[in-house]
Amino acid sequence: MEKIVKVENAELYNVKAKARISTSLGIPDIVVTMENKQKAIILIIENKLKADEGYEQTLRYSEENCKKKLYEYSNVNIKYEDVEFKSIFLTLITEQIPSSKEFVNISYKDLLDNVNIKLEDNYLNRVYCDFVKIFEDFYKGLDVSEEDKVLEILCEDMDSEKVYIRFMNIMRGLKSKTGLSRCVFDRVNAKGRASFIAKISKDSWCGNEEINLKDDVYKVSDKTFNIHFEEPFDIFNKKIKLPLHYETNPYIPKDKLIKKSKPEDYKKYNDKRDSVKEIIHEKISILNDSNIKKYNGSNQIASINIDIDLNVTVREFKELIINYMDKVSTMVDEALILVK
Repeated sequence: MEKIVKVENAELYNVKAKARISTSLGIPDIVVTMENKQKAIILIIENKLKADEGYEQTLRYSEENCKKKLYEYSNVNIKYEDVEFKSIFLTLITEQIPSSKEFVNISYKDLLDNVNIKLEDNYLNRVYCDFVKIFEDFYKGLDVSEEDKVLEILCEDMDSEKVYIRFMNIMRGLKSKTGLSRCVFDRVNAKGRASFIAKISKDSWCGNEEINLKDDVYKVSDKTFNIHFEEPFDIFNKKIKLPLHYETNPYIPKDKLIKKSKPEDYKKYNDKRDSVKEIIHEKISILNDSNIKKYNGSNQIASINIDIDLNVTVREFKELIINYMDKVSTMVDEALILVK
């Protein structure tokens, strides 16, 4: 508790843990109550072991009504107003971001690095040691060497979660010369196969306004845009592409946006998008590189398609895609300067 939850003098508390306490806003995985004569702490733990957060799950657990229900169930002898609530989002990797800012990202790797205990009960201690061994084995072999064959390490027949971590380690190593520094990771699971996505951009590619919904109408303008490379890696097809997206911030499907926004507002957004796209397409034509394609999608405006064979190393792969991303990045920067 002291190392992970940052509770001082944890040994002075009476600690109880309960699993899956039902509330009207959902069922947190674990609720831990810490109490002494002076203070009470209620710790909410949402455990995401190879699972994603349910829709606004942690936001619901952060609501006052949920906290009051957990307080009532816990039977602590401190007034509700004086109880301190703490929340943990426990995952294999800290890149899984909870929807509620009250939840702190903690990984099982953090537990391995900071918690070293021996349980008094021999049977429980053996169970605990087996538990630790499983996670130690999981975190082995995640580092990526520059000379590794990129398709081998991303297509190896192993836990998809481990492949996902390798994919992130590769993408974090990209060194752009044009300021591409923002990188957000995501996963898509469909039809029994996993795809990984890295969204790569820079601050200047994101407008200074966000779309908001008021009275069932989206407020959109020429400043509610988000431009980024969206690099998917499909394990099943072993394909790596670099689509360039120009879409709203946050993303709203085109049909839905047109239906729920004022025509004059949507026109401002779309006119700027068309102007930026037109300039980029013109520059692609001038460059005349067969690996960079123009595209006229509802969110995609260009695409980089690079042939990767089995002998390409991680170093070569990173050099190749950064070279092409920087070429297109310069086009986007110049287009945004021309289109105010």
